[in-house]
Amino acid sequence: MRIDTSTRLTCLLGHPVHHSISPAIHNASYERMGINAIYLAFDVLDFPKALDGLKALGAAGCNVTIPYKEVAHDSVDWLSDEAKLVGAVNTIRFEEKALGYNTDVSGVLHSLEILGLRSVENALLLGAGGAARSVLVGLSGRVDRVYMTSRRIERVRKILLLCNKLGLDAVTVEWEERSRIAEKADLLINATPLGTLGEGVPLDPGSLKPGCYVFDLVYNPPETVLVREAKRRGCKAVGGLPMLVRQAAEAERIWFGIKPDEDLMMEVAESLLGGGNG
Repeated sequence: MRIDTSTRLTCLLGHPVHHSISPAIHNASYERMGINAIYLAFDVLDFPKALDGLKALGAAGCNVTIPYKEVAHDSVDWLSDEAKLVGAVNTIRFEEKALGYNTDVSGVLHSLEILGLRSVENALLLGAGGAARSVLVGLSGRVDRVYMTSRRIERVRKILLLCNKLGLDAVTVEWEERSRIAEKADLLINATPLGTLGEGVPLDPGSLKPGCYVFDLVYNPPETVLVREAKRRGCKAVGGLPMLVRQAAEAERIWFGIKPDEDLMMEVAESLLGGGNG
């Protein structure tokens, strides 16, 4: 990779970001596509100031991760339809104004396609942050009823309005009730960090309904304990790596108008994480 005075800056803004593999994925993609750009990760404590700094530097764009996706939604000058609906922004393009997008929705839909999920009666969603909002948009028209829970139950209540907009029948349940609900859920989605780096599971896999679908947004490790145990129980399961790669590819399309090599991006991700996706 050659860096010169014409190199465009793209980056990730979040806290923390030390675990991110996005720089390696994007930089490999730029090199393959012949794009004169670089991707860095910045651990920021003041998101508005960081955003102003990128504007002043003439950056091409940035990704946004925990805990700033909802803050980013309120910080940009324009919102895509998906970003408006979700209420969260994970990709920003800088022109005269800051343009906010949500490419997580595309990643969710891609993962549901991998699972072969068309429609189910009951789903259990763990988590209530920006990623969970994107999941709800992806589930619209595919699920009759969504049971939602979080360790911070007040956050669940805040996204009920989104469910109403989407026409989803939503039921709030206490975190302690998640395993009981999982026993009758046709689809389980983990939109929490639980299981990252192999630390813990979001619920007891033994409570999963036989033959159900499982979508774990955690991508490190590529096959989490939840995904591995779900497969052992005859469930169709996918981890978060396909979603990560698809949303990254969509971000590059937004910034540079290109169609990246997603196979290459997946290969880079798997090489860094030490294994294939579940």
